Amino acid sequence: MSPHEPSHAAAGIPLQAHVEELRRRCEAVARFQGGSTHYLEELGIFRRYAEEHALFLEDTPLELSRPPDDEGNEHQVWFQADSETYLKATWPGFFGLLVIHRPHEEHKASPIDYLERWHLHNEVFGDQVSFLGALLSDSGLRLLIRQPAIAGTPATDEEIRRFFTDSGWRPFVIEGNVAFFDPERHLVISDTHRGNIILMADGLLAPIDLRVQALSGSLLDTVAKLSSSSVISEH
Repeated sequence: MSPHEPSHAAAGIPLQAHVEELRRRCEAVARFQGGSTHYLEELGIFRRYAEEHALFLEDTPLELSRPPDDEGNEHQVWFQADSETYLKATWPGFFGLLVIHRPHEEHKASPIDYLERWHLHNEVFGDQVSFLGALLSDSGLRLLIRQPAIAGTPATDEEIRRFFTDSGWRPFVIEGNVAFFDPERHLVISDTHRGNIILMADGLLAPIDLRVQALSGSLLDTVAKLSSSSVISEH
């Protein structure tokens, strides 16, 4: 364990286990009310789960007491030189954005969406992101993750496109941005800009911070049609 990593219950539970249990709870609520869970419901489900499993950190990590090494739309980031990892903390009350959502639903990702995103990031790209716990601040809830640092340079747009299309991902455009759809695993990915995919010294590409979302129902049908149209138009 890194000396900077919180000694905490969350650190000993695999991210996949958190996600599976949280999704199970969401599905139970959805079945009971005859529809899918929405953002505020999932926020409440996560808070109850976090309280039950002591996921709220009692002490704020030392890194958060100093200015971050980097900031983005979703995180503040601190580099941990001794363990060659990054500590990432979501902005208070914000857990990123969904790749796609239904017209009447919230575009913001819930804490559960956020953790599922990183579980899928690990599963699909061989990353080793771990969930360290949650913080309650005056400004709102924050989630903390740890991610291995990767050395390299930003990939080119063409390298990024080939990285996905050569592996069977279908490109399409959503809200003016390029995204990719995996028809086998029913996954969609966005935010694939150069800063989020690293070309390593061995010539391989490593995604470091993509939005990954599992699809079902009408969203799956919509993306399947969009990506099919995009593939046809390219030829």
